[in-house]
Amino acid sequence: VKELNFEHTDSITHELIATHSEINIKNVEKTIDDLEFTQEKILVCGRGASSHPEFNPRFATPSTMIQADLYVTVDHHKPKKEYFTKKGNYAVSLIAHPDIQKKILELNGEIFWFSPQYLKNDLPKIISGVITLENSGLASISLSSYFNAKSVLLSGIKLTGLYAKFLEGKKLVFENALKNKTKIFSLDGVLAAKTTFDDWCKF
Repeated sequence: VKELNFEHTDSITHELIATHSEINIKNVEKTIDDLEFTQEKILVCGRGASSHPEFNPRFATPSTMIQADLYVTVDHHKPKKEYFTKKGNYAVSLIAHPDIQKKILELNGEIFWFSPQYLKNDLPKIISGVITLENSGLASISLSSYFNAKSVLLSGIKLTGLYAKFLEGKKLVFENALKNKTKIFSLDGVLAAKTTFDDWCKF
């Protein structure tokens, strides 16, 4: 069967969630609990902007195509080779396409796994949206809060247009971050209170 080449915005099926997670869980060596980020601020970058501030630590989705301290993906499509080019640390959801793991290992990258909140397993749980509609940018925000960042700045993460269907998941992610006392700001003011990079650094 020829695989259809969907845009990155279509939703995953319940069947694929089961298939991908069953394959991936057999390959788990490290989880996000093996990572350490102790900084109070984290910059989260997505492909909705063409340039991003320099900051450490900086989390990014692979499709942002920038250097980052952590690449985050929940992508259920085969990895596009132009997006997966960087050696480094990758936080990968159990529901991600199993070929993503192979691609990261080819790059000599390291994989740190996490699970969506609705699967039963012993892995750390990260909310990336609602079931079948998960987003790597939302996963990056959740991870920042999971690592107890007090303040997160979004650059190029908008959830507009084709991505508007992830807004329901955004509510879950933001509510959870708030419970964890993580404040979220944004450079464009689309998803969170607008601020400049310089002001955010001073907070």
